[in-house]
Amino acid sequence: MAKRVSSAAIGGFVAASFALIVLAIVVVGSGKLFRKPVRFVCMFQGNVNGLRLGAPVKFRGVQIGTVEEIKLTLAPSEGRLRPDITDLRLPVIIGLDRSMIMQRGGTGQALLGTGPQAMIERGLRAQLSTESLLTGLLYVDLDLHPNSPVNLSLIPNSGTLREIPTIPTTLEAIQQQATDALAKLDKIDLNSLVNSATNAANAVSELAASPNLKAIMASLKDTVPNFNQTVTTLRVSLDQLSGKLVPLSESLQTNSVQANATMKDTSKTLVELRSMLEPDAPLSVHLNQALDALADTTRSVGTLTDYLQRNPAALVRGKYVPEKDRSAP
Repeated sequence: MAKRVSSAAIGGFVAASFALIVLAIVVVGSGKLFRKPVRFVCMFQGNVNGLRLGAPVKFRGVQIGTVEEIKLTLAPSEGRLRPDITDLRLPVIIGLDRSMIMQRGGTGQALLGTGPQAMIERGLRAQLSTESLLTGLLYVDLDLHPNSPVNLSLIPNSGTLREIPTIPTTLEAIQQQATDALAKLDKIDLNSLVNSATNAANAVSELAASPNLKAIMASLKDTVPNFNQTVTTLRVSLDQLSGKLVPLSESLQTNSVQANATMKDTSKTLVELRSMLEPDAPLSVHLNQALDALADTTRSVGTLTDYLQRNPAALVRGKYVPEKDRSAP
């Protein structure tokens, strides 16, 4: 008769199997089953060949998430394109893991609330970069590019996904510059440019063959020696003038010294003359006394003249004196 299997053993086996399955999921999946990443969409204009699901999303080389979906278009609930967007842009949905960021020393606050918008204003942009040159695999590189424009493809708040602006890869930028350069070349009228260059060359050729130019060149042969001789003569004259200017300068300096001495003597004389003409000076006093004496003499002469005019005989018989005024002999 067959041996009966214990139900307890069966239950233990089932429990152990379940535990092993959970452990395998945790170990193999690195705990992704219990993580809820924050989803964003990046609208890339170029070719996304080489980008795979599960490809890393890195911030300056440090992985902080993975690529979750690669689509041709977004569902209306996820976001709607702006009306002015006419070119094809492929949506790539990425998931940024806050716990992964915190494990690497970050806070994860940039994923919450207005943090994403603040990071975009600081220059957060998404760009496709090469993971390996041998395999050609790509990853999404997040970095700060403050001087780059904010090229949003979706109408803000039109869906459940928030958009991170993208910038072209280095190769795409070079291709765009080359395309712009070729477009500018197409606008250049090469025929007119060639004709202008040809006409200029013909004009130069005609000028070189002109008899007038040859005559001018011949006259220059005589003009140059004459010009050199003139320059030499002018240099000699300047040297002679320089030699004459030095004695003249010395003479002027000597005359200036003598003039200064003369001015000092003149100033001294004027000071002495002024002191002599002061009202209290001896010369002024004597002069005033002499003038007073001269005035008295003038008055006496005037009186004598008046008397003689009235008594001309006084010159013969002398001055008449009345008898009452005469004194006895």
